[in-house]
Amino acid sequence: MSISQLLIRPFEAHDVELLNLFRKQFSNDGRTDAPFGYSRNGVETVVVERDEKVVGGVMATASVVIDFMKDSDARGEDIYGAVLMGERTLTYMSQKSGLVAAYCAIPSHMTKYIDMVKRSGYSETFSNCVVLRRPLAKESS
Repeated sequence: MSISQLLIRPFEAHDVELLNLFRKQFSNDGRTDAPFGYSRNGVETVVVERDEKVVGGVMATASVVIDFMKDSDARGEDIYGAVLMGERTLTYMSQKSGLVAAYCAIPSHMTKYIDMVKRSGYSETFSNCVVLRRPLAKESS
């Protein structure tokens, strides 16, 4: 199959049933959620077709990824307060800009930090998955 034979079109309301079926069929291999739907401020979906048959859909969610740097000598309650205040400020600003979700990637061995972040409202999303990143802007050194 040649990529030139694929057609990309915007998501349409009638695509919901088929995309939900595709997500359900994929559940044995992984999980693809659509908690904010397929199209709204902060969520875009395109449908890919070949010969007028839907091959799949690709959804992008506008989100913020939270990274935290800390002084290794800082007190625990100061660390919790700092990350909470910083995260709440940045997610509030991001939400006002139309972003719909916040993510925080934490090394699996940092269980106390994971528990702290869960207490702040985050939940595990990509269990048994590898989260990959592709920069969309030039990275600084």
